Amino acid sequence: MRNVLLVSALGSLVFGPMACSSLLGPDQSVILGVSKLEAPASIAAGSPLTVVLTVTTGGCTSFDRIEVTRDASGASFTAWGTNAAKGRKNIACPAFIVDTPHPYQLDPPFNNPFAVQVQRGRLGPLTATVQVQ
Repeated sequence: MRNVLLVSALGSLVFGPMACSSLLGPDQSVILGVSKLEAPASIAAGSPLTVVLTVTTGGCTSFDRIEVTRDASGASFTAWGTNAAKGRKNIACPAFIVDTPHPYQLDPPFNNPFAVQVQRGRLGPLTATVQVQ
């Protein structure tokens, strides 16, 4: 009886992690395209700054979140999403594209000028410069 329990316990340790990883599936995170960055040319000192990122999704991709890294001189945005076909075979994705605006507010302080950049993976960054007056 002890041998059966020992074999069962060892089997769980060896095959358990493999079953778990196949249930969770592959990481489907992707950097989404951003077709447009809108930022004002100038803002008053002490005012918040609102930028709008037009994020592209469609097919098997969907929007998840916007990640921001910033300091007093600038902010860098990355639009993250998921791709349901990533790491999977025989997935059919609908042929449609959707551009959706996503506003994001940054609070002061800001140095003058304030640089805004959107990371877009292989497409290269979009940039804007805002004068703080």
